[in-house]
Amino acid sequence: MRSLEDTIAALATPPGEGGICVVRVSGPEAASLGRAVLRDRGGEALQLEPWTVRWTRVWDPRRGGPLDEALSLWMPGPASYTREDVLEIQCHGGPAGPAVLDALLFSGARLAEPGEFTLRAYLRGRVDLLQAEAVLDVVRARTDAALKVHEELLGGALSRDVEQWQQALGHCLARLEAHLDFPEDDLGDLDQTHTAQALTPVVAAMEGKLSTYSWGRTLRDGYTVALVGAPNTGKSSLLNRLLEEDRAIVSPTPGTTRDTIEAWLNALGTPIRLVDTAGLRPARDPLEEEGVRRARAAAARADLVLLVCDGARDLRPEEIEEAERLQHQHQVRGVMNKADLGARPCAQLAAVLGEPPLVLSALTGEGIPALLQDLREAAGSGPRDGAGDAPLTRVRHRRAVEQALAALRRALLVLEGGGFPEVAASEMHEARRCLSELLGWGTPEDVLEDIFSEFCIGK
Repeated sequence: MRSLEDTIAALATPPGEGGICVVRVSGPEAASLGRAVLRDRGGEALQLEPWTVRWTRVWDPRRGGPLDEALSLWMPGPASYTREDVLEIQCHGGPAGPAVLDALLFSGARLAEPGEFTLRAYLRGRVDLLQAEAVLDVVRARTDAALKVHEELLGGALSRDVEQWQQALGHCLARLEAHLDFPEDDLGDLDQTHTAQALTPVVAAMEGKLSTYSWGRTLRDGYTVALVGAPNTGKSSLLNRLLEEDRAIVSPTPGTTRDTIEAWLNALGTPIRLVDTAGLRPARDPLEEEGVRRARAAAARADLVLLVCDGARDLRPEEIEEAERLQHQHQVRGVMNKADLGARPCAQLAAVLGEPPLVLSALTGEGIPALLQDLREAAGSGPRDGAGDAPLTRVRHRRAVEQALAALRRALLVLEGGGFPEVAASEMHEARRCLSELLGWGTPEDVLEDIFSEFCIGK
């Protein structure tokens, strides 16, 4: 990681055409850099006023001429995002933004690395690691529901839950270790059952939180649905109908789709990644063979396989065999397409999949609302069992809670069985350590680098 003593600068908005471009500067030399490149109407170095938007000309220190007209905002630390001195320059979009950034770099700033502004906010205690991760997830949210949840995480909703667990564990440990460390004091007999009873609600709360991971991960990463089936069953037509646009080429000629086509769908608030695939049949040439291979690979990666069949005809034996093969390896939902041509349920397919297939028409839209509801329910639409509105959204979250929970369960076994209280105390300390890493206290540097490397430069 680079030095916190450097003053960093970066574009905080995407490069390219736009109404404005925001250039962000943070660090101990932010004020002097502002005076070096910003001029007032009289051509003098701009006097920066805290929390005041000022009109300014951006000056080119190389050629000695103006680069652009802009607005500047000066935010002295620690009352800033990074808790350092921060300067933001709002200039025109297009080439002006990179030119302003280049002027700052020429004057002594260092180009920020991905996520370095948020990393500094984390290292200086402005946010914990859960909140820092939520910053990126807010930017990447694909639905209103995902944005709402990640805004709550950014506001500390999950952090407060973890801190409450830490506090409860601390109280239990304090009572337990007082008896262990000061046996000569008149503290009465150690009641291990009472300590176990105090731990039980914490264990229940953590178990409930673990149940939120499935829908929390879906909100963050999306739920992948692969459209799989024989050629000419209407997979591409169904993709277009779900997206309400002509995303895939549709043709009566079998084998039109040779590669996978991916697109995002907002299904009643749930972000779903749809993957259209080539028709599954014995390949007739190397190109089709590769398309079939990619179709099977997409099915293997998917959370759900949507097996699309032509419901206007009887299913062929090889299609039933394919359904059996998919059912053994994946979660599969059957779809009988072409209701407009008289599609009907298939008892043989229902027997293989364990539920009746959904009958619909990609052409007319019949049955599409029911399919969207099925997809939403399969993906998970919200918290369960009173687990609250602050879900676990990352593998890192789930693993930390699982490890802490496993340690607490071992501690309960010791306490309820009348075992050595020293062992229970050790397990409770391990649980607290796992929860501390969840918040970012004592998190290894390589983990931090992995997390912040996901960020864009300027955030």
